[in-house]
Amino acid sequence: MSKIVRRTSKEIDAMRARGEIMTDADRVGKYSAEDVERMAKDDPDNFLKTDEDWERAVIHRPGIRGPQKAPKKKPIAIRLSPDVVEDFKSTGAGWQSRIDEALRTFLKEHPLKRA
Repeated sequence: MSKIVRRTSKEIDAMRARGEIMTDADRVGKYSAEDVERMAKDDPDNFLKTDEDWERAVIHRPGIRGPQKAPKKKPIAIRLSPDVVEDFKSTGAGWQSRIDEALRTFLKEHPLKRA
């Protein structure tokens, strides 16, 4: 069972003022690396227990774009009629992707003649 306890910053400040220790540094320092490895594997809250688990682990950084399944789109500048832009924008988030899809559909139905 987990022993995780939540505290507010005010509670932590009060504990520091009273001289209470937040960790068991002396006890922790007595453990060997092998002891720490064994305890980590026995910890029910630890879901990364084997080397294979660590190989599959993914670092998640909120707000940072991760590896893409498909190639990234090429950023360009394009001039469109204001009413076309407003119509697509009014559909909400993803409106540029919808323009991309509309152009892709048009090209499938009307192949371009190349010189």
